[in-house]
Amino acid sequence: MKTLYVTDLDGTLMRDDKIISNKSVSILNRLIARDISITYATARSIRSSSEITKSISFKLPVIIRNGTIIADPQSKKEIEISMFGEELHHIKQALADICIPGFVTAYSGSNEVKLYLAERMNEGFQVYLENHSQDKRIHRVDSEDKLYEGKTCYFTFIAPKNELQPLYERVKNIEGINCIFQQDKYRPEYWLELCPGNATKAKAIQRVKQLCGCQRVVVFGDSANDIPMFHIADEAYATKNAIDELKEIATGIIEDNNTDGVAKWLETNQNVL
Repeated sequence: MKTLYVTDLDGTLMRDDKIISNKSVSILNRLIARDISITYATARSIRSSSEITKSISFKLPVIIRNGTIIADPQSKKEIEISMFGEELHHIKQALADICIPGFVTAYSGSNEVKLYLAERMNEGFQVYLENHSQDKRIHRVDSEDKLYEGKTCYFTFIAPKNELQPLYERVKNIEGINCIFQQDKYRPEYWLELCPGNATKAKAIQRVKQLCGCQRVVVFGDSANDIPMFHIADEAYATKNAIDELKEIATGIIEDNNTDGVAKWLETNQNVL
């Protein structure tokens, strides 16, 4: 029975220094060379995740933007994209009088763009822009209307929790969207991310499972956005550093992200020592 193994990146496969260790890279490449079906599911974009995983020879479709996009890790091209439909109107209404920094991810033709308003800024968002200064997808716009040029698929807001909470309360019950509200792993700010209702890690995993002809799913994670995929997996393993809510529904607890927990579990259970 063919099994699909899916790991989260930040806080799971990646260490706290935002690196995947040489040991994990070596183990995963050895497993992939033996045709073990391994992929990842992340909130990152294909550009960002590809840079992090460039030393690993992933072959299967990867899941990015919390399930909004399924992409080819080798060509870095999108295979499937979930877009907002009429629910976008309700999101715009919820945002009408809120000035929280963030960006709208959209597609103009086949080109991905990340649009933000110049006058909406705080420390956390400024740090994000500085860290991604070479990202040519990011564009500053001078009016709210221009945020919605193209086909919108994702919203990201970055701010202190108390500033994001009112927006979360507005949007969390909008039919046809998914909300992910959690603290940044590397900074004090929180992120609120909105994606189409048919886009979750769980739904994307089921699609990749179908594409790859697998019968079982084993997943690894550490955060709130991993909860949906834990619910649909045949086995689900939380790293030692995971949130308590995830540990409570996990099949088991493995070593933490700084000690190669995912790779060690795979190595042991695939008998590749």
